[in-house]
Amino acid sequence: MDDIRPRVPTRPVRFLDKLRLHMRESGLAFATERTYIHWVRRFIHFHGKQHPQEMGPAEVEQFLTHLAQQRDCSVNTQRIALNALVYLYQRFFEVKLDDLTFSLARTPRRLPVVYSRSEISAILSHLHGVSRLQVQLLYGAGLRSAELLSLRVKDIDFGSNNIFVRAGKGNKDRTTMLPQSLVPELKRQIQRVEILHSGDLADGLGEVYLPDALARKYPRAARETGWQ
Repeated sequence: MDDIRPRVPTRPVRFLDKLRLHMRESGLAFATERTYIHWVRRFIHFHGKQHPQEMGPAEVEQFLTHLAQQRDCSVNTQRIALNALVYLYQRFFEVKLDDLTFSLARTPRRLPVVYSRSEISAILSHLHGVSRLQVQLLYGAGLRSAELLSLRVKDIDFGSNNIFVRAGKGNKDRTTMLPQSLVPELKRQIQRVEILHSGDLADGLGEVYLPDALARKYPRAARETGWQ
């Protein structure tokens, strides 16, 4: 799954594994880690797979200019690529990137598209089952897609009518409202999960990924229904 951190050796040998380990020790969110690794990898391939330690500000400027002039990237995309390379050099290599000179992206920002109630109703009319419930949660609870897909059973609090979002944007936790109209279907979905989970446990399976070091602190938690 895309939201599960790949394992990194405690004493990594490969460059990208070393960089991943540094990001985790620095407390970066997994979404940030994944994005930075993506841009560092693109930077390396752009320069013919040359090791980043053998390059410097000039190569960073060339890559960022290429994104703006040849790839027609947006302002935000170029900024994210810059942030990834600044992390690589200034925090990982401890090499300063002062006074970079590169062509700035000119693609204007666009306002996000927000669907009206009638448009959402039209979309929902074509959906059924879990897919419909997912879209209803996205729209009714204001969840991002990554937040929706990483929800656990324990994050749904029917008593306080809240949904707890863990490690959302900026690696921050938050709460959002639980739409009352979705409570019956959510409870039915959790019952289905419990049945499936019981079958998985009977087959010797049923463990899920746990964030941070929770798997070491609570060895049995990965098999509990609340973490499904």
